[in-house]
Amino acid sequence: MKANTYKTVVEEAPKKKRPSVLDKWNKKFLRWKFISQDEEEENSQYIQKIVFVTFLGILYIANSFQAEKSHLRINRLEKSVEKMRVEYSTLKYDFINESKRSQIENKAKNLGLVPLENAPVVISIPKLEDQ
Repeated sequence: MKANTYKTVVEEAPKKKRPSVLDKWNKKFLRWKFISQDEEEENSQYIQKIVFVTFLGILYIANSFQAEKSHLRINRLEKSVEKMRVEYSTLKYDFINESKRSQIENKAKNLGLVPLENAPVVISIPKLEDQ
């Protein structure tokens, strides 16, 4: 029988972690003065605030452009709705006017039809239960 032995473990060298894109950007930002957390530097104190105010200004300008564009679109749609309302009213009036009995009789005369002089004859059928 063979004696028990320990397996020797070969230690691998730790793999170097490949730097990600974010790590590269973090290193670049840390070199800039406005990212620095050191409050003793004069530039560091004000550049952060200037960047923030500039960002707010850009947002304000973008918002005003968007509001103006929406306002113009609303005005265009209001004009379109007014035109459609007028067209609807005109068509409704024409339809009501054309469906009057006198108008229908005039159109029927042109086709050679005349209205009845006396009432139509009603034909009654006795119910099957009455027989």
